[in-house]
Amino acid sequence: MKHANDVFYWLPCTVVFVSTAHGGQRDIMTASAMFVSEKEPLVLISVAEGRLTERLIAGSGCFTLVIAGKGQRKLALQVGGSRGDKTAKFARFSIDTEEPSPGDALIPCGAAAWMACTVESSRHMEGYRLFIGRVVDSRDLGRDPLIWHRDAFFSLSPV
Repeated sequence: MKHANDVFYWLPCTVVFVSTAHGGQRDIMTASAMFVSEKEPLVLISVAEGRLTERLIAGSGCFTLVIAGKGQRKLALQVGGSRGDKTAKFARFSIDTEEPSPGDALIPCGAAAWMACTVESSRHMEGYRLFIGRVVDSRDLGRDPLIWHRDAFFSLSPV
């Protein structure tokens, strides 16, 4: 493993997609996310500045956080490794979608869950834009989530 001494690679995380739409454009990307508050409910996502996803979220004031299902490893690599301003990802990767969530964001078939969010605040930070989103609607689709840890993908199982 190339990052064996980098503690950030020790921290497991759920693989998530950020799905966005605005002004007739759509995008989806693999992202980093975490919950800020369960009580409120608030989530935080990080998006590289200048990317299509950032512009669509800024324009629409919303995004859908999609928790990847355990069978979506290939999709996570595909949409994480391409830019939405250079290719229409839903068409290029033939992404089948669930019924749309509130708004125009699309949910890839096979996802574990989704959360429709409105932007509460955002902040630019060293080449990234952090968005805090308030979850306004959500759905558990009954599938196990995909997890990333130490440069590999896993699914959850009871201990």
